[in-house]
Amino acid sequence: MNDMKSQIEHRELCQQRDKEFLALYHPTLDALLEQGKTERQARRAAVEFTITNGHPHYHVGHERAYRCVCHLLNDKEKKGNGARTFRTEEEMRLPERRLRLKMWYEITDHVRALMAQGMSTERAIDHVLEHCRASRFFISPATALTKICPKARNRALR
Repeated sequence: MNDMKSQIEHRELCQQRDKEFLALYHPTLDALLEQGKTERQARRAAVEFTITNGHPHYHVGHERAYRCVCHLLNDKEKKGNGARTFRTEEEMRLPERRLRLKMWYEITDHVRALMAQGMSTERAIDHVLEHCRASRFFISPATALTKICPKARNRALR
């Protein structure tokens, strides 16, 4: 039951992220098309621009955020023991893993700053998820294309 609940929450959070992405993407695409770019050039440029310049909310669940942030906070203290963070080096070469890890480090930095001001870990995480904005969309261009054009799920961004 709990697993089903987390899957539903994950799907809802992804839908919110996609909605936020598309709300920024479409005006960018329109502006690029007005500049005379071909549809293919405009789509690619709009995806890249939206990913790197959008400042979305962090679309992650509170329970998952608590587990990951606590892991990173504890890992920072144990770094001298050679502890590794989340994945092996080989797995971290995968772009989607690097993006996800960057997001978790960014959230953890926000939480750490709030904790330094005396806020509890749990309240700091809640505050970050509800009020802070991410520095970018933490999705790849190929993933973004599937949000724009669902039929392109098996096709790379060209």
